[in-house]
Amino acid sequence: MIRKSFYMLWGTQTVSNIADIVYTLSLVTLVFTESGSLLTTIFIPLFRMLSKMISGLIAPLVMSRSRLTSILIGSQLGQFLIFTGLIFYLWTSVEPSYPIIFMAVFGMSFLDGWTDPARNALIPRLATGDGLMRANGLMSVSDQIVKCSGWALSGVIVAVIGAIPTMWIASVSYFLAMFFTAFIRDPYAAGLKQAHSAASTASGAEGETRKPTYGQQLAEGWKILATNRRIRTLAIVDNIDTLGGAAWLGAFILAFVVQVLHQDASWWGFMNTVFFIGSIAGGVFIVARVKKLQKNAYLLMLLSLLAYVIITFFFAFNTIPMLALILFAVSGLPVQIAGIIRRTLIQQNLTPEETPSAMSALSVLSNFTFAIAMLLLGWIADRFGMRDMYVVAGLMTTAAVVLGFAYRAVFREEVAGGYAAEENVVVNKA
Repeated sequence: MIRKSFYMLWGTQTVSNIADIVYTLSLVTLVFTESGSLLTTIFIPLFRMLSKMISGLIAPLVMSRSRLTSILIGSQLGQFLIFTGLIFYLWTSVEPSYPIIFMAVFGMSFLDGWTDPARNALIPRLATGDGLMRANGLMSVSDQIVKCSGWALSGVIVAVIGAIPTMWIASVSYFLAMFFTAFIRDPYAAGLKQAHSAASTASGAEGETRKPTYGQQLAEGWKILATNRRIRTLAIVDNIDTLGGAAWLGAFILAFVVQVLHQDASWWGFMNTVFFIGSIAGGVFIVARVKKLQKNAYLLMLLSLLAYVIITFFFAFNTIPMLALILFAVSGLPVQIAGIIRRTLIQQNLTPEETPSAMSALSVLSNFTFAIAMLLLGWIADRFGMRDMYVVAGLMTTAAVVLGFAYRAVFREEVAGGYAAEENVVVNKA
């Protein structure tokens, strides 16, 4: 079942993603045009990643004290205010200060770092049963469509009307996302509040209630990753796969196109486009076949990763541009299927109270792993060449598949206190 509030969440997150792309592209264009320095421009994505990692570390504290919907509204409101202030500053300043721009980027990204964990924790509250995988598929499809069309359309808009006018589109999008997020209703919020109140009353009758310390709250998500066997298995598979998946970063693809395929940068654009099309097809496949896929979800995830490994090895040793284009398009399908199923399995094996802190920990771990992967694969590419880098990337994902099969017995066991069990309890209390 999918609740009506999910579709509101789906729409607001799509608008918010559009705002992120428009703001990033317009700001990068402005900084690069004004400074003429690629090194200065690189600080924008660098500050974004660093800020999100720091934000993710303290996200459990925020989520333990606020409703998920309130966090989303607060994040979007903060981004709207910071970005609108930045626009006025750039509009009125003759020579803008780059530290001020980077501080604004850091602040917006810090707030945005709470969005993904909150969104991923809210989805299983708004979609249950077969609807959960379908909801994740719909989110994935819209994310990929926005990414596929957003960069191209934003580039055209910036070229036609300029960077600062384009920023106003992002500012209005943030405001609209914030406004409509206020209409999302979390069915668990009232139930959890009543449950906590009853527990506090019972504890108060026996003695003073002990509240968890800040340290305990910060460590809660990491504790879940360490003790929940299914979540630990999925986290290991996910992060090892992330090490290899970083090979599909735009800079690496561009280098492969130039050095191995001996084509110009236009082919890089073609490959990005077909990859997004393949990713969209993967999301649509999940949505259309959700009932059949639900029965053997974990096995299908591993088979999808295995298909992705085979495609990666073919891609590494191929020198024919058109075949590389086809392989790149096909790779998007298993990547999305594996990713959607993995996210769904994580959500299904967490209770409503565990989900926010666990999602925060997983987000931080994923961002850290991706940063390490970029450095490692970049060194391999420089030292041994692009072809060897893709071979190594394929071997990393192979390791994820092997470990996944080794621990598949974990997903045959019954897990008490799962999300479905908690769902009925909390809703009934509400």
